Amino acid sequence: MTLIRGWLWALVTLVVAGALAFGGVKAVQLATARADLADYKATAAESARLADRAERLKEERWNADQRKAIDDAALQTRAAQADLADARATGERLRLQAQRYAAAARAASGRATALERSAAAADPIGVLADVLGRCSQRVEILAGYADRARIAGKLCERSYDALTKP
Repeated sequence: MTLIRGWLWALVTLVVAGALAFGGVKAVQLATARADLADYKATAAESARLADRAERLKEERWNADQRKAIDDAALQTRAAQADLADARATGERLRLQAQRYAAAARAASGRATALERSAAAADPIGVLADVLGRCSQRVEILAGYADRARIAGKLCERSYDALTKP
C-alpha cells in the first residue's frame, strides 16, 4: 500500500507539475499575445496618423495650387480689362478722327443739296466712320468674351491639374 501511495503521490505530483507548467506556458503565450497586440495597435495608430498627415499635406498643396491659379486668373482678368480699356480709348479716338474727316469732306464738298448729303454715296467717309464705330464695338464685345473664356479655361485646367497630380 505504501508503494501504491508513493506511486499515486508521484503521479499527482506529476499531474500538478504538468498543469503548472502548462499554465505557465499559456501565461507566457498570453503575455506575448498581449504584447504583440499592443505593438500592432501602436503601429496601426502611427500608420493612421502618418496617412492622415499625408492626406492633409496633399489637400493643403491642392488648396495652395488652386489659390495660386485663382490669383493668376484675377491678375489676367485685370490685365485683360486694362487692355480692353486701352482698345476702347483707341477705338474712340479712331471714330472721332473718322468723324472729323467726314465733317471736313462734307465741308469741302461745298453746297450740296440735302438729298445728296443724306445719300451714302455722297458721304463715303461718314459711312466709313459709322462702320468703323460699329466694328469697334463688336470687336470690344468679342475680345472681352474671348479673354474671359481663355482665362476661365486656363483656370479650369490649372484647377484640374492641381487636383489630379499625385
